[in-house]
Amino acid sequence: MSESQSNTSSIDLSAVEPYTPTAEQEKTYTSGKIKSAWGLLVGSLLFLLIVVALVLLFIHVLHIIVFSFRIIVGLLIILILPFYGVYNVVSTMKNVSRKNYSFYTGEILGKTDKGYIVKGIQSSGLSFIDKADACGEKAAGAKVIIACMKDEFDLLGLE
Repeated sequence: MSESQSNTSSIDLSAVEPYTPTAEQEKTYTSGKIKSAWGLLVGSLLFLLIVVALVLLFIHVLHIIVFSFRIIVGLLIILILPFYGVYNVVSTMKNVSRKNYSFYTGEILGKTDKGYIVKGIQSSGLSFIDKADACGEKAAGAKVIIACMKDEFDLLGLE
């Protein structure tokens, strides 16, 4: 098991067991988390560019200036999102370099529209990182590998 300093308050350690991943499983997990963090940053920057282009279109081409509280709050949120994306990338890279993540095995209790529910994990709506593992419905009682970083849980695959 990787050394972990993550918050285990969302884990019932009597219901899950520590797991020692293979190098390939660990690489799959960390590369998936890094790819997700970069995706959030790139997506937020693209969204910001689109919104800025639309605002400039409305103001300069259509001569429409709309100032309302809702629009200003929405624009502030859109302006803040890239900063969160940068924070998320830095935080994820720091956690990966420090190996601040852990692996467990647990049992699937069921599935909701949000994702899987795993015995001993308070977070509902867990999903598989690797799309190959996500194929097909997993039955209740199936053993899965759970990965935890920054108190966020993901299913790594079937045990």
